[in-house]
Amino acid sequence: MKFTSYASGSNGNLYTLEDGQTSIIIEAGLPYREMQRLLPKAPTDYAACLISHEHGDHCNKKAVAELEQRGVEVITGVQLDRGRVFGDIVTKRFAVPHDVPNYGFMFRSLHDDETCLFLIDCFYCPVVPSFSPTIIAIEANWARDLMQPGDSINDRLFTTHMSIDQCIKTLKAWDLSKTREIHLLHMSDSRSDEEWFKHEVQAVTRVPTFAAQAYGPAGRVR
Repeated sequence: MKFTSYASGSNGNLYTLEDGQTSIIIEAGLPYREMQRLLPKAPTDYAACLISHEHGDHCNKKAVAELEQRGVEVITGVQLDRGRVFGDIVTKRFAVPHDVPNYGFMFRSLHDDETCLFLIDCFYCPVVPSFSPTIIAIEANWARDLMQPGDSINDRLFTTHMSIDQCIKTLKAWDLSKTREIHLLHMSDSRSDEEWFKHEVQAVTRVPTFAAQAYGPAGRVR
């Protein structure tokens, strides 16, 4: 199983998951033309597109309409109440706290039996998986030490986005015995530090850790 980030953060999110047999898109937070440009194959070659929640940096409505017009099945977390199988990838959702209905995803490949857990735009995870994910893609948006006094967005961050401290606390509560890589998502441009976050997570988990790259110039947190 392979997880790839093409855009991550407040300006747009776009990820893919592949298992050698099936490829799916996760999030469609960019214009359709940008999806065409960034993805290694045409968006129509993917089995489906899953979207965690309705905010525009995760769900670009025009892009979603173009995907659907071209025959790509677009599924939101709200619609995934009983789980689905897309090709060889079994997909289930779980609710996470945000300021709109939002969902994390658990994936399992029927082809190689590997798993992936995807978690974004929430300030904590209410679920402890009953298995050790092969791949973890998890938000690490901000650090308290990098907050600016009087920053008007601070109060919202505390209840909508995961800090690096909460990210590490979450990972420490999970079974990582089979985890081979961790991807840190949706880092704030001014309230995060890529190298620091990667070092801290890898030091605690002993799992190779990667930081998803932002798309475009720094933007506001959604």
